[in-house]
Amino acid sequence: MRVALCVKRDLFGVIAARRFLGALGDVAEVDVFCSTKVRAAEGDVAGLRLLGTLEREFPIGTLQAATPGEWAGAPETWQPLADLSRDGGATSLLAHRPDIVVSMRFSLIFPQRVIDAVPLGIVNVHPGPLPRYRGLFAPFWQVMHDEAQLAASLHMVDAGIDTGPLLAEHRVPRDDRRCLLWHIAELYRGGATLAAAAVRAAAAGQPPRGRPQSAGGQYFRMPDAAAFDVFAQGPMPLVTAAEYLDLLNEALLSTGQPAALAA
Repeated sequence: MRVALCVKRDLFGVIAARRFLGALGDVAEVDVFCSTKVRAAEGDVAGLRLLGTLEREFPIGTLQAATPGEWAGAPETWQPLADLSRDGGATSLLAHRPDIVVSMRFSLIFPQRVIDAVPLGIVNVHPGPLPRYRGLFAPFWQVMHDEAQLAASLHMVDAGIDTGPLLAEHRVPRDDRRCLLWHIAELYRGGATLAAAAVRAAAAGQPPRGRPQSAGGQYFRMPDAAAFDVFAQGPMPLVTAAEYLDLLNEALLSTGQPAALAA
């Protein structure tokens, strides 16, 4: 079986990819692709700029660039996708003839042409419970709405945005002693494990089949400056130094990396 793993080239993308590949084992051959899209609005809000620095610019743009070969998962070897256009990224992705695509923290929307071309479909890890938290920054909005548990959903990709049939859900008890970035990592670790289980089942002859989402739900957009101001007044910090260093250690220095991520 051939798997296309589509992630984002950032700190959580590395963590999610490592967890997925470690849980998947040797049941499939995996090609790793990464989106390079950055939304222009990320530069307009101080909170978004901080997250961009913590998630992408410092770990990837600075540390990984300065220490090539030291990362436990080598994102410099991932195949970049700037888009999924017919003559661009879609062709590059489909040229590998994946039997199934796994999307985790991927910044691009799969067009119908790509969905139809993948025999077993596309499964996506969304870091929010569906249908209640569709869209962007689901962990942030779950905390803002004072959820006692945060959740990540594994679902099939269809023509909508976060609307496809549900396969499984991973829940994380909210812990205000820990920061938002820790919760995000936990959601992707659990979601990646669920995705690996779905691929292993598909390799054993049980293709993914989800259940339709319930009616309702809400689509969330990127938080603005006012939303970050409200978050800052809450009990949970956006980031702590100790937990951020732990995330860097997990991505950069953890041993026993899957072969598919080695440089």
